[in-house]
Amino acid sequence: MSRWQVESSYIGRYLGSGLFNTLVGFAVIFLAMWAGLSPSLANVSGYAAGFILGFVLSKKMVFRSNGSFVKESMRYLIAFFVAFALNFIVLHIALDKFGLAVILAQIVAAIVYTLTMYALTRFYVFSPGLASKSPHQ
Repeated sequence: MSRWQVESSYIGRYLGSGLFNTLVGFAVIFLAMWAGLSPSLANVSGYAAGFILGFVLSKKMVFRSNGSFVKESMRYLIAFFVAFALNFIVLHIALDKFGLAVILAQIVAAIVYTLTMYALTRFYVFSPGLASKSPHQ
């Protein structure tokens, strides 16, 4: 399998798991609001669920890692904060410096988050042994 095919497999699974994770996160948010939580607490609940689900899906489905749960979860937390910080910075630059419409700025920031999180999870969080593992194992 070529390097491009291997990377395409990872990217495809990453995007699929991200879509699933997004749907679950929104379900948690809307259920929490329906149950009476404030929009802010519902949002935190949805993102907390998404964070945990995102780690599990990335570890087990996307990158199929057999590495240390503790080490990888700590790296995932770091990766999340780095990606979220870049997202936040890009959002504010897009709004304040470039004057983009709010929705477009959010989309640009989300793209930066997604690309950053993919790179960090692929090459930092789940890196041990990836070069020798087939994505189809």
